[in-house]
Amino acid sequence: MARSTDTYFASAGRRDILEVAAIRQQLRSIPNLLPLLEAFPTPAVVLNTDRQIVLHNRRFAEVMPDSEYDRMLALRIGEAVGCVNAAEAPSGCGTGEPCRMCGAVIAMLEAQKGRRSVEECRITIREDDGVRALDYRVYAMPVELEQQEYTILSLTDISDAKRRRILERIFFHDILNTAGGLRSLAEIFRTVPQEQQAEMLGDLEALTNQLIGEIEAQRDLLAAENGELPVESHVTSTADLLDHVISLYRFHTLTQERELRSVNLAPEEVVVTDARLLSRALSNLVKNALEASVPGDVVTLTCRKDEFDLLHFAVHNPGTMAEAARLQVFQRSFSTKGPGRGVGTYSVRLIVERFLGGTVRFSTGEEDGTRFEITLPANGAQSSPDTPPDSSQHDTPETE
Repeated sequence: MARSTDTYFASAGRRDILEVAAIRQQLRSIPNLLPLLEAFPTPAVVLNTDRQIVLHNRRFAEVMPDSEYDRMLALRIGEAVGCVNAAEAPSGCGTGEPCRMCGAVIAMLEAQKGRRSVEECRITIREDDGVRALDYRVYAMPVELEQQEYTILSLTDISDAKRRRILERIFFHDILNTAGGLRSLAEIFRTVPQEQQAEMLGDLEALTNQLIGEIEAQRDLLAAENGELPVESHVTSTADLLDHVISLYRFHTLTQERELRSVNLAPEEVVVTDARLLSRALSNLVKNALEASVPGDVVTLTCRKDEFDLLHFAVHNPGTMAEAARLQVFQRSFSTKGPGRGVGTYSVRLIVERFLGGTVRFSTGEEDGTRFEITLPANGAQSSPDTPPDSSQHDTPETE
């Protein structure tokens, strides 16, 4: 439940479109205001105190999904962009629970207090073929026009720079870690007796496969974001999928002092999908769960089939997400692991929803721990939006 009947964060009230249209006409008569907006090298808008768009420049219209002027009039920024959180919030942009972490809303509220503000904003939008991530640097400045308070807000798209920086850091971090482990094992291999070398060959092979897998994961993520990821669907058994994912972490350093279990409640079932991509998504969730665990914890990978002929692949760990992580978990640039480490769950959702026709959900709480779930139809057909929800989901709201 929201803290009030209509908002978790910013004010819910807004003016009707006729009133905003009258204000727009009034502001258009102010000398040099429209030329000032057009002089911005970035998309820029004038917002009223309800955070609604009153005026905008041509650059703003060019980057919006619907550039018709009157259709954007009186919308809020998230609604114009197509933010998934704005669509699910009780009273639109700024009123959802995840909006508490939104840099754009925070910047607007600061400007309404009379202070200039610069924030970074992560936005996830849903398109016909899946989700897409946007990153903006938001500048908000308070202004007084016709004796009324407004906010001039501009957006600088930093998506490409953010993506490049994150992928480079993750790539070098993970690759160097695995390559370092491989080198250490190779050095030890030379010093041990011949009878022990045979035992170490499995470890060397596992680390080599892990290194190749991490390189392929980065390649696939880049292809997925460009819409160029090839999908090759075949009949795959759930048993083979779970066994493969578990095998990837059998010799992984993350499983030291932690236990990774597999529970397959549908061992005879098959799924028509790209097993490589589904394994990649599941292994990402397993890796995140292991990293979020402490020594002695048990991470569980499960599979079950429901009465609607849907297969549910879930990864559970006993830990609980902090609020900031819970509200931003699927956003590309956010990570609990430090700067430049955030694409794990984002890539899972991107691959599963855009290329495999499934859905990704999660829940977290003190009693039940943290659980991520991938749902796919057993026959390989795309999930219908009318598919009944999973009745086993926890009450914790899903977030984007």
